[in-house]
Amino acid sequence: MFLRQSSRFLSLTPRRYHIPSLKHCSSITSTISSQNGFPHTPTPSPPPFSTSPTSELPPLSIMPLPLLLKSYLITSILASPKIIKFFLPLLNKLANSSSTILNPDRNPVLHMIVRKFIYEHFIAGENATQVSARVKEMKGLGFSGVILGYAREVNVSGGEVGGDVSGVSKEVGERAIREWRDGLMSTLSLLQPGDFLSLKFSGAGPLVLHALQNSLPPPPLLLQSMHLLLRTAASQSARIWLDAEQQDLQHTIESWTIDLMRTYNTGSQALLYTTMQAYLKSTPSNILRCLKLAQKEDWVLGIKLVRGAYIATEKRDLIWGSIEETHEAYNGIAAGLLSLSYPGIDIEKNTAMAEKAEKMGKEKTYPRAELFLATHNEESIKKAYTLQSSRITSGKPTIELAFGQLQGMADEISCSLLQLRRKESQDSNSASLASKVLVKSEEESRLTQALKPKAYKCMVWGSTQQCLQFLLRRVKENGDALGRTGYWVEGFKREIWRRVRSSSGMKRKRTLKSANGGMARKRVL
Repeated sequence: MFLRQSSRFLSLTPRRYHIPSLKHCSSITSTISSQNGFPHTPTPSPPPFSTSPTSELPPLSIMPLPLLLKSYLITSILASPKIIKFFLPLLNKLANSSSTILNPDRNPVLHMIVRKFIYEHFIAGENATQVSARVKEMKGLGFSGVILGYAREVNVSGGEVGGDVSGVSKEVGERAIREWRDGLMSTLSLLQPGDFLSLKFSGAGPLVLHALQNSLPPPPLLLQSMHLLLRTAASQSARIWLDAEQQDLQHTIESWTIDLMRTYNTGSQALLYTTMQAYLKSTPSNILRCLKLAQKEDWVLGIKLVRGAYIATEKRDLIWGSIEETHEAYNGIAAGLLSLSYPGIDIEKNTAMAEKAEKMGKEKTYPRAELFLATHNEESIKKAYTLQSSRITSGKPTIELAFGQLQGMADEISCSLLQLRRKESQDSNSASLASKVLVKSEEESRLTQALKPKAYKCMVWGSTQQCLQFLLRRVKENGDALGRTGYWVEGFKREIWRRVRSSSGMKRKRTLKSANGGMARKRVL
């Protein structure tokens, strides 16, 4: 087993929840099995974790009907191999064309078609008004918040990594950094407390790419820009996560990120998150190294955990040999972090830190960390949520946990998380009423909030062509996602038919009730 439970650490966390017994509720019901480029035969999903009645409405019942129908239509199209074979070259043409006719930002007719067919389903909007409306819509459904990114980024796939940037002047390079910074500052202005800003260093242009490729310190203007972004995010109670990139760049990215964490993650919560890719063999030991640094230097390690998006371009020997090994690594990392039993972390042996903590009057602490699972994999979400909630209900320590899925994808999983959030609130309210407590105690309120899964939607914004370029790169990086659309189509289809049957049943009941009422009136007369 990748991880071993270690009970001697359980009382050493700075964050502890003491919770009375509460029932588990609802379920994650979407079945998703294929992952990032590995050959894998889908297997039936295990029974969902639920103690709720079988009559409970399915997760997709949360979706408004217009959104449900549109999602079904678009996902059905994407699930067709023949259509995809035609669609991808066309998308590539529209995303990169300089022609007035084929550029959706310059051709109003094409702009309208692309927006209605693709853009509005996967993208938050083109301007502040559109983005704010979409964010409001998502939060109205019950999401804890959003992760918002700016679609403009530099394509560094394939042979461009390690390319020659010697011909790029400092003026041109710094202009690219300023444009990148200004776009992200505009994005930050659209965020609310609790939201995340998503960014990639490679989006800052050739000077930054050169530094990343050659393991150099960050260009001064980039460092100034990051300080500005982080200070602004902190002032808005928002957070920032740095997306992972190819391994040719990632080692330098992590070095820069840790330096920033030392400055900005010293409070009670992580302001900056780094991304770890579980399909890399080095990731478990890399996380251990970061945990030890956070423990030694007393800052919070924010981790966004993904399986990985660059299997088509990474060196194959860096990656686990099978999808099962990647699943085991992903779930093992999450379990070790959530249960405070990550292999290699031993507080008892860290006497220097213990003595320092005692002198400062502090409790000996496990490394402080927060975990964000960015995944469309149902099994990983179920395992993580079950582990965290079981520790909370039994009064054991754990760490902050959140979940996120891309806009326009994995809606059944997202809706399952929203259903869990609603169910926890309903159960808590019912318990209070049953005990004739009209005002919940502070402890009850805190524990109810702790049990609610934190669910987010990851969104991007930008011009139509910029976002088409973004979508095209995401499709190339996550080609396996197209293989999941068949599962999503079936989920949408089941929910549509459920609503049709429900509507027909209600009409029959109304007709019968009306007929019975008429007969009763006749008898009275």
